[in-house]
Amino acid sequence: MVKNNIRKTQFESEMKDFISLIKKHEQISDKEIEDSWDNIRQNLPFSFSPKKRRVKAIFRYLLAGCSVAASIAIICITSINKNTGCKESQFLTELAAPVPVGNQVQLVFSDNRQIELENNSNINYDESGCVTVNNESPQAPESAETEEQKFNQVIVPKGKRTHLVLSDGTKIYVNSASRIIYPTVFATDKRMIAVEGEAYLEVAHNAKKPFIVKTKGIDVRVLGTSFNINAYEQDNISVVLVEGQVEINPDKKTKMLLEPSQMACLENGILRKKEQVNTLKYTCWKDNIMLLEKEKVTEVLDKVARYYDVSIQYDKDAASRRLSGKLNLCDSIESVLDIIKVSASLQMEKTGDNKYRFY
Repeated sequence: MVKNNIRKTQFESEMKDFISLIKKHEQISDKEIEDSWDNIRQNLPFSFSPKKRRVKAIFRYLLAGCSVAASIAIICITSINKNTGCKESQFLTELAAPVPVGNQVQLVFSDNRQIELENNSNINYDESGCVTVNNESPQAPESAETEEQKFNQVIVPKGKRTHLVLSDGTKIYVNSASRIIYPTVFATDKRMIAVEGEAYLEVAHNAKKPFIVKTKGIDVRVLGTSFNINAYEQDNISVVLVEGQVEINPDKKTKMLLEPSQMACLENGILRKKEQVNTLKYTCWKDNIMLLEKEKVTEVLDKVARYYDVSIQYDKDAASRRLSGKLNLCDSIESVLDIIKVSASLQMEKTGDNKYRFY
């Protein structure tokens, strides 16, 4: 943000110098025009490099006009510069905001209106940004529209899941204890959303509008692809690519490209790549399946607890056990825990409503 402010200040300074040139335009040399243009172009928030001969002609024409018109130009271009990147900061602000507490899936509108939805609801936005839930319009009061782009949220508590289709056709499967922040209609230059928790995305292809997923640790940039992203606060952030290609950006200077069946993990601030993984293991949750490949029992129990919204405690004996196989998450919590108990040779007891202990 500091860097952007410095750049903005430099840009406005160069434009003020240009205004001063306007006031004495009859005495300006071609060399002054070229120098002034070079300084301005370096601070533009977009790329623009016409031929020098055309630049001179344009500037001569502008200089022959009034200073009021140039002042308007400054306001317009400064506005562009100010708006560049502001949406990204809005996403980060939304991610840092407290999440409304509830036991049901929530659709939260930009004006903080909230609608509670059933588990596994289908939320669909059309190209104009109108939303339906399970093919019906949600019952919510109308609110006044503003020119500023606003963001909606889908918040999924523990024990629930939902499906979301964005206005561009991108499909998102949202896992338990997760939320998605997104605009009802995307901007003209790029498509940006934010994810906290876990989601599987099938991104609609649009080469002219890259799709960017922001988390608290990394950005994922795609054109059209399918991938899983895990951004739970208590876990390492990971991205598993199923189809296409994505670019991972943990910061402004670092990037990593992923090919299908590759995985990127952010561990202790360091981005690492795993060359080949079983993508089904990381995406089958959306089909209510958990695949296990020598997984720590403690990690399996943590995932099951989140999926079913129950409390599971375990002692140190469970920490050394590992599991392989498949769990059907459509089964009851008791059935799933019994399978884990027998497979890991552990004991289990129910200590209260939705509370269990392994030892």
